[in-house]
Amino acid sequence: MSATPVTSRGSRRCGVLVGGGGAVIVVIAVLVWLVWPRSAGPVVLNTGTAQHLVTVTVDRLRLGITDIDVTITDRAGVPIDHAAVQFQANQSLMGHAGQPVTAAPTRPGHFHLTDVALMMTGPWDLRLSIDTHDGGEQLTLPVWVGG
Repeated sequence: MSATPVTSRGSRRCGVLVGGGGAVIVVIAVLVWLVWPRSAGPVVLNTGTAQHLVTVTVDRLRLGITDIDVTITDRAGVPIDHAAVQFQANQSLMGHAGQPVTAAPTRPGHFHLTDVALMMTGPWDLRLSIDTHDGGEQLTLPVWVGG
């Protein structure tokens, strides 16, 4: 028995369609990969008081658990090595207030907080209380936590 030309020709058409469909799938996959939202890098917030310059770096400003670093210098840029830093994350829209936590000093002027819970999307206030030998200061940094 021999194969009829119609079957052979039909198979070729099917192969061309699958090949073209495969190319379309690859193009769609590349486009999705290009526009897919990526996790943003750390968010750096700069603020200050009459006596200090403060930088707060949030590792991941997204829903979940994150680490936060705080850097404190005087107005001349010299690290403050004699400070105690308290931190509190508040989501005032829903009435959620985290417990105040003391940041661990890592080196002069640098403080670190681990496992800070930002468990709701929306507006948050990051509140810092800085206690130095010169007195205490309060700072509030508004941020938006995304999904």
